[in-house]
Amino acid sequence: MKNKTVTNQYIYNTRGVCPPEIHFKINDGRIKDLRFVGGGCPGNAQLVSRLLEDKPLAEVLSYIKGIDCRNDTSCPEELAGAIQAVQNGTLATAESFRVQEDNTPRRSVALIGNLAGDNEILENILEHIQDCDVEAIFCLGNLTGDSPLNRNLIKTTRRKKILALQGETDWQYSQSDEQPDMPNIEPRVRDWLLQLPQVLSFKLNTRKSMAFFGDYIQRLPDYSDFEPFALEMNMVCGLTHFMQDETVFPALEAMIPQFRVDIIIFSQLKKWGHWHIAGKDIISLGPAFDANGLSWGQLEVADEKTVFKVMHAEYKGG
Repeated sequence: MKNKTVTNQYIYNTRGVCPPEIHFKINDGRIKDLRFVGGGCPGNAQLVSRLLEDKPLAEVLSYIKGIDCRNDTSCPEELAGAIQAVQNGTLATAESFRVQEDNTPRRSVALIGNLAGDNEILENILEHIQDCDVEAIFCLGNLTGDSPLNRNLIKTTRRKKILALQGETDWQYSQSDEQPDMPNIEPRVRDWLLQLPQVLSFKLNTRKSMAFFGDYIQRLPDYSDFEPFALEMNMVCGLTHFMQDETVFPALEAMIPQFRVDIIIFSQLKKWGHWHIAGKDIISLGPAFDANGLSWGQLEVADEKTVFKVMHAEYKGG
């Protein structure tokens, strides 16, 4: 039997070129899944990626070194720097999922669940939130959906500086893997979705908190149980099936002392829920819009206690 080769994933932060990141994998000394992310010409980038797919690193370097474009560098030259950084050990393998840390202690935050590409719903919720006392707005995906307004919603998210997490549909769009009948979005929007964090770490007063969409993260090709916050996700998604199997709550309670955080928030279930187990708060977000109208969650600390409220608002249309 042949020894199984290991595939390592890398993210390289570029300098002086349009795409801020280069994503690629290396397996058995060959380059895989090369992608220039976040800028530049998508067509040229896809062509380069296809031509270099599965080529030995030495051969790749012979093609791309010494090519100038601007600022005394180029996308090929930056890729050469990335490969050399891997070879000399200065570029570490990428984490199996993206974590963003918000280190500013918050007293009260707004939480938005599934939006499915409806910009009018987001605009209505934001109008309602502005009359409430919150210090930050977190959107837990899916931002996109079977909607022609995906691009408008993303524009609003960026303009309002909402901290958004990647949901499963967002991931599918980022991989060009959405359902065939879903509206198309341009490559730069796909790149933006790819760069979204998949887990948010934040502080609610002194309580350590985390938020994520759901179990698609565990199905990512390079997912590792040894990453920070993986234990919390495994327990919520797998052991308890998003807190729907109360028979395993004693086992959950036994694992809770190993948790890094005090508050865990997820949105895949599309149902509102709040459980308090062994001093930890676990919260499920419902959709942003359903038969009951607009909804969002307000999470705050009052008198050293975690308080979660489902806020309802009237839908006013666009």
